[in-house]
Amino acid sequence: MKRLFINLSSSSVLWGLALTFGFYYAISQGFVQNETIKRYTTGHPVEYVTIAMFLIGLCDLTFKLLKTRRERRALRRGALFPPKKHEKEPLANVPSYLDAVVKARDVRGESSYLSRLADALDFLRFGGAPDELDHELRRLADDAYDRRDADYGMARAFIWAIPILGFLGTVLGITVALGSLDLTQLDATSEKLADGLKVAFDTTALSLSLVFVLFFLQFFSRKQDALLERRVARLVDSELKGRFYDDRDQVVEGASPDAGMVRLFAAALDEAFTRQTTQWNATVAAVAEQLGAAFDKRLCEGSGAWTQTLADAQRQFVDASLTPALNAASEQLVKLDALAEKIERQTEALRQTLQATADVTALEERLAQSLEKLAEVGEFEKTLNNLSATVCLLNSKLTSGPQNVALAEERRRAKRQETLAALNVLSQQDALEDALYAELDPTSPPPMKPLADEQDEPLDKDGARTRRRSA
Repeated sequence: MKRLFINLSSSSVLWGLALTFGFYYAISQGFVQNETIKRYTTGHPVEYVTIAMFLIGLCDLTFKLLKTRRERRALRRGALFPPKKHEKEPLANVPSYLDAVVKARDVRGESSYLSRLADALDFLRFGGAPDELDHELRRLADDAYDRRDADYGMARAFIWAIPILGFLGTVLGITVALGSLDLTQLDATSEKLADGLKVAFDTTALSLSLVFVLFFLQFFSRKQDALLERRVARLVDSELKGRFYDDRDQVVEGASPDAGMVRLFAAALDEAFTRQTTQWNATVAAVAEQLGAAFDKRLCEGSGAWTQTLADAQRQFVDASLTPALNAASEQLVKLDALAEKIERQTEALRQTLQATADVTALEERLAQSLEKLAEVGEFEKTLNNLSATVCLLNSKLTSGPQNVALAEERRRAKRQETLAALNVLSQQDALEDALYAELDPTSPPPMKPLADEQDEPLDKDGARTRRRSA
């Protein structure tokens, strides 16, 4: 019952709930008149839960700080055991040191320092060697640090959960605000919207503010615990390291009449064990040597066989895969050479075609020039005909005597000679045109010729020559 009462009195959950009840009782009775506190602590059920978790975490960290302070005060009393002597003490004195620890608990109270001493002495009492005490003390220090870290599980859970509650209140407040949105009743809607947003922001602000307090209080408490653990480790090391030696292998004089026989039997057993160990080592070495030689021989034989197998496999691979591939590659190279020659011939033919095209272009230019000259000759012939007709008309009107007729006849003959010369030139141009057409396209028919020789055609009454051409 006493133990239960002590546990309940040191319970942070019980004290936190009691503080939460007292806080809200004070608000309901009017002892707290601050409107800001009322707004941020009584606006929504999420705020009630946040305040309760904060006060429970605050009580938990406060109790840890008080416990750490009490243990540090106990350490100020100094070492429990007397100073170490120049000579080490036997392990038979360990029970007396344990009795001193039990008596110190009644006077100083329970502390991590006395618990560490008791655990280390129990290690020596129940078979631990003094040479292994340093390792055991390090293990005990690590275990104590882990236990203290585990004691902060509730505080870490509240530091994580309080912001989540704030965000939950934010979501609920925004949901209420959006659910009360009604555009037909703007006055009532604006009030409900303001209330919902106030809950959303107030819960978030409250949770973030309280979690800051818990976080920094936890940081300060853990720092104090670390300082305490370092002081406890140093004090326990100074108390126990180098104090004891192992006397359990020594035989106490007069303890038993058969002590000499026991020593002789132990010596004989030790000698037999030594001889057996030596023989075993020699046997193992011989077997290892034989196994090594056999293994080396087998490895050499296996390496030779493996090398031969690998060479045969490589040869088969070359014969089965690489040789056909190389033959196929040779055939492809021959085909590529033939294709290259064919491409070269086609290139030469294309070059000749291009050269012929250039020659055809030159012939076309010459033909165009010839056609232009033919056009000029045709115009000149027409002009001569017109002039000849005009001259004949003038001569017929101006001359009425025989001498004028003879003169006119002489002029007509001269004009006729000039016209014949022009027609000769025109015939030469026609011959040139036929040669050009024949050179350009031998298969095409020659251009149409006059039906009769223009030199034998008579002149009409106006002195112009009648020319007949085919349609």
